Amino acid sequence: MINATPDIICFKDGQGRWLQANDADLELFALTGVDYRGKTDSELADFTAPMYRKAFLACEESDERAWRNRRTLRCEEAIPRMDGTTAIYDVIKVPLHLDDGTRRGLIILGRDITDRKRVEQKLALANSEWTQALDQFDDAVYLLDTDLQLLKANKAFYQMTGLEPEQSLGQPITEMLHPDGGAHRCPICSKLIDGTESIFTLDENDTRNPDKKPVEVKIKRLRDESGTSTGMLISMHDLTHTRQIEERLRLAASVFENTDEGVIITDANARILDVNKAFTRIQGYSREEVIGKNPRIFKSGHHDQSFFRDMWRNLNETGHWRGEMWNRRKNGELFPKWQTINRVVDAEGNLTHYVGIFADITHIKQSQEKLDHLGHHDALTDLPNRLLLNERLEQAVKHAQRHNSLLAVIFLDLDNFKHINDSLGHPVGDQLLQEVSQKLLQATRQDDTVARIGGDEFVLLLEDIGKPENAGIAAEKLTAIFAEPFQLVEHSIRVTASLGICICPQDGEDPSTLLRNADSAMYRAKEEGRNTYQFYTEELTRNAFERVLLENNLRQAIDEKQLCLLYQPQYDLQTDRVIGLEVLLRWNHPELGTISPAKFIPLAEESGLIHPIGEWVLKTACQQGQLWQQQGLDFGRIAVNIAGPQLQRGNLVNEVMAVLDETQLQTEHLELEVTESFIMQQGGAAIPQLQALRDLGLTLAIDDFGTGYSSLSYLKQLPIHKLKIDQSFVRDIPGDRNDMAIADAIIAMGKSLGLTVIAEGVETEAQASFLKQTGCQEGQGYLYSKPVSADVIELMLTSGLTRLDQLVSQRPALPDAPLG
Repeated sequence: MINATPDIICFKDGQGRWLQANDADLELFALTGVDYRGKTDSELADFTAPMYRKAFLACEESDERAWRNRRTLRCEEAIPRMDGTTAIYDVIKVPLHLDDGTRRGLIILGRDITDRKRVEQKLALANSEWTQALDQFDDAVYLLDTDLQLLKANKAFYQMTGLEPEQSLGQPITEMLHPDGGAHRCPICSKLIDGTESIFTLDENDTRNPDKKPVEVKIKRLRDESGTSTGMLISMHDLTHTRQIEERLRLAASVFENTDEGVIITDANARILDVNKAFTRIQGYSREEVIGKNPRIFKSGHHDQSFFRDMWRNLNETGHWRGEMWNRRKNGELFPKWQTINRVVDAEGNLTHYVGIFADITHIKQSQEKLDHLGHHDALTDLPNRLLLNERLEQAVKHAQRHNSLLAVIFLDLDNFKHINDSLGHPVGDQLLQEVSQKLLQATRQDDTVARIGGDEFVLLLEDIGKPENAGIAAEKLTAIFAEPFQLVEHSIRVTASLGICICPQDGEDPSTLLRNADSAMYRAKEEGRNTYQFYTEELTRNAFERVLLENNLRQAIDEKQLCLLYQPQYDLQTDRVIGLEVLLRWNHPELGTISPAKFIPLAEESGLIHPIGEWVLKTACQQGQLWQQQGLDFGRIAVNIAGPQLQRGNLVNEVMAVLDETQLQTEHLELEVTESFIMQQGGAAIPQLQALRDLGLTLAIDDFGTGYSSLSYLKQLPIHKLKIDQSFVRDIPGDRNDMAIADAIIAMGKSLGLTVIAEGVETEAQASFLKQTGCQEGQGYLYSKPVSADVIELMLTSGLTRLDQLVSQRPALPDAPLG
């Protein structure tokens, strides 16, 4: 009989020794097949598996309580199972005694109540969570049984009625709310009595409204699965805040429904309340599809958890967040957007809503990516350009240092390429360069880099070459591709190349040294008769004495006033009106003649002489501007180039303020230009100074734009007014489609950022016409005027001429190279 029941049954003698147990008990404690009779719980704890020890000792302790109290004991015991779980048993222990009080034995019955306890715990947790959840609501919510007796209510209910839970639960609601018996006059109670479901509103001036606030009352009848009524659920919602929100939304509706930016409004829990038409157009979801949803349904998977963690921290700390984010449209397409999120709070500072405003920047990103690619690749051959080569070479040097390996830099220059351009034309020369590029790619490994750094010059980066001799083998393969003529569309052309080889680390351990030494080796190959290759040798390095001599001469040039300034007019492309003058520095040495700024400016930056030179240029230009200003001449702005080290030193703002104070030049007549490459490298230190200069009222421009590596989101943070398209992108317009595409993209990006765009190096009417058509506002170049002296500029301004063609026709051409 005892083995037929799933409950556990056990008999013990007066000393707690096991006499008999059923199969369920033996299986529970893993005693099946074990001689358990005559053993106590303590002995079995040492005899069986360790996992049962605690359970056996607990059983023994409860046995003792049953005997000591001399009455039936009921308790719950936790017993481990072999699968790692724990069973809960409802245990009854019946102690038996002889007439003299001696312990005779113990009967133990136990039933597995694990599932029941789990259900009870879930019910208790659910009830607790239900109560906690309802207590979070400001609405008064209460539950009645079929006799309209109060079963449950949240805190808001008790606060509204002034009742206490201990005195209210189980009492009729009508008597508690209306002890005077006037329940029939109360619209809420009357509907409860009638048992009707309804939703109605009581305004604040309604005499029957118990709360004296506009409230929405909901009465809902509850039913079980059979449809039998089990009670009533009532909620009272304060409409004051809701009506205020509705009013604000009505005022905002006319704005957000007609804006081109997508607008999304959520509640404090990030549930979508409303979206505008632009949102549905951009995201692809209808309004009905997203209302009540969380914006995470648009999540792209493009950002990690740290991105959202930082976003929410910034949003909670400052009240707003702005940045670039990727989202997913309804059709699954990913797209970038510029997103702004703001927290909306009430008069007490409590969060009520979030408002997100975003714009689809897909086209801008595409333009940026195109610019990034064009900025890092040669427009003609699509090979890496000098900038990308330097980046890869820098990484390759680090890799070689870490792994103690060798790399080779091969500088390749086509022999007599100028003759091909002069005799057959640039289109044929360009086609030849493209064919050479393809042959070089085919002759190198997949991981090698083939770059075109200008004209007919190529650089090859070969990593992990094993030994220096392998670089010579690679050079022989490269020269072999020139053995056969290049078959172009209309010509068969033979061309050779000279190669210079530099090995890292023995010939240099930084990119600039490696490139310089490889270049030197290439010129040695030219001297050896061309169509060959040479390794770098030490005697080819530049003579350091020449550099020291040039530096000393430059120091004397400052003291002996050998430096002078020229001015090149800048024009409004639509009106041909002069709107400014760029200041250009020249060095006229009494013995060496005119020295190119491209030669002495880098030396000045390296030696630190750029600081006194820069101060002299700025002061001289401002003095000249003040003189023209006193003469009533309309010269627009004087644009002065600022070298990177001047910004790096961190004292530029004070220097500019001192010069302006001394010369009394009005700030609107001064423009400062900084190169794009320096801004991208030193932006962290430069931005505060640029912002301070902008606050002074100066115009700020980025020079040589397109030659650096600008991030659109980073560029947007710069306090600038103007982008200056580098002349390298203007030179081949309209013959080079890539240059036209780059210029067009820069102009479009400048417009989207609200910046003025000026092109330098404009030399032909065709170039000017293209720039006008694409929307470029300003330009400068030899088409309008070469750099000339201040006297010529003054003559032009006083005569009312718009161009200097006649005035400067007899003057010698001067090289155009600005400071920096």
